Amino acid sequence: ADQHQIRKSDPRQPDREREFRRNLGKSRRQHHHQLRHENDPGHRQDPEPEHHHAENLLGETLRRQEGEHLFETVERVRSLAKGARQEGSADFGALERVLQALPLDQALTVARAFAQFLALANIAEQHHRERRRREYQRDPSAAPQRASFEDSFSRLLAAGVTPEAVHEQVRALRIELVLTAHPTEVRRRTLRQQARRIATLLERMDRRDLTPAEHEDTLDALRREITAAWKTAEARQGQLTPIDEVKGGLVVIEQTLWDAVPNSMRALDRALRAATGRALGVDIAPIRFGSWMGGDRDGNPNVTAGVTTEACLLARWMAADLYHQEITALRSELSLREGSAELAARVGGAPEPYRALLKRVRDRLAYTRDWIGDALNGERSLEDWHADEGVYRDPEELAAPLHLCYRSLVETGAAIVAEGRLRDILQRVACFGLALVRLDLRPEASSPAQ
Repeated sequence: ADQHQIRKSDPRQPDREREFRRNLGKSRRQHHHQLRHENDPGHRQDPEPEHHHAENLLGETLRRQEGEHLFETVERVRSLAKGARQEGSADFGALERVLQALPLDQALTVARAFAQFLALANIAEQHHRERRRREYQRDPSAAPQRASFEDSFSRLLAAGVTPEAVHEQVRALRIELVLTAHPTEVRRRTLRQQARRIATLLERMDRRDLTPAEHEDTLDALRREITAAWKTAEARQGQLTPIDEVKGGLVVIEQTLWDAVPNSMRALDRALRAATGRALGVDIAPIRFGSWMGGDRDGNPNVTAGVTTEACLLARWMAADLYHQEITALRSELSLREGSAELAARVGGAPEPYRALLKRVRDRLAYTRDWIGDALNGERSLEDWHADEGVYRDPEELAAPLHLCYRSLVETGAAIVAEGRLRDILQRVACFGLALVRLDLRPEASSPAQ
């Protein structure tokens, strides 16, 4: 069987199940295909096999967890809904009667089944578009993708903008993307994390060098994630609090933006070098982030001064923890014995100068993280924050020793090493600082002076 096929078709399998698996996502795909431009490199007529992986495995889960009757009900609803879209069809009335006859608990289960299928279709489609984008970029003869850095710079140059002006303006860009949340947000972080793991497993399925055992292991992992998602409550118990919103925003930074920023800056630097012959620079951050979560008081009396304080502390705690992980990994990588005279003077002639310097940075980040953790637990007073010289308060304090490592590596002929994790950390410091986001304070509209 093809590596993307879950199993060979079993002639004993009911035709309705095969039809169910094959057609469930078709109407959704057709709708999205109508919205896509034909020249979109992320577009393909039939985004297989990732849809079938997810749909087949969820079908298995429904039969295993809820039984054949539920599976047949879902298939019946799907078939009638599909037929009801045809002009003059009587299926809509039949669909209405089927749904009205369902007991409330069974109707909820059917609705959950379709919601899960659509959620998996979203994951699979996003994975498909990313894969198609990568395939397009692997073609050395392909034109730059529309609205990419390369395409934008080439159009600016063709319009008569000088390379010098392009370079200057890119370095001067200040774009702030603001994270926000809504009190009606109900999707749990747990499900978002499960969706991320499913996407990772679908990506693994694309590997052409998987052995049969590895392929089956990956399918089993998908089965576990999909079953766990089905058995997990979609909505949290109780109303979302402002601190819940803050934590949700920080998860987005941790799981997505933390890696997306340096990756995007590398792509920008590469395109800028090609267009202008000049680098972006490791301390330039065209994109930064703001947040309303924990600071938006307009219409939300639950956002108090205490909530805002906790939001700031949570963001700084996560920043210290993320940087601590990065510095720990960087220290492991920089085992070089040779450093610049400036670095040697800083560490007193240590045999592994980079590790000696980064140990201090790592330990100070750990102290900062633990200090903030104690403050969140009420074991430290914020009045002592500025008096404690052991904590990181200013991003420049963190950036300075990293810049020293960067200069030393370049000076001693190891610039290629400097352009790895070290560069990524420096660009994160430029973008996120020590607070990850700039917290916007929005007062109550009826009393802005308070």
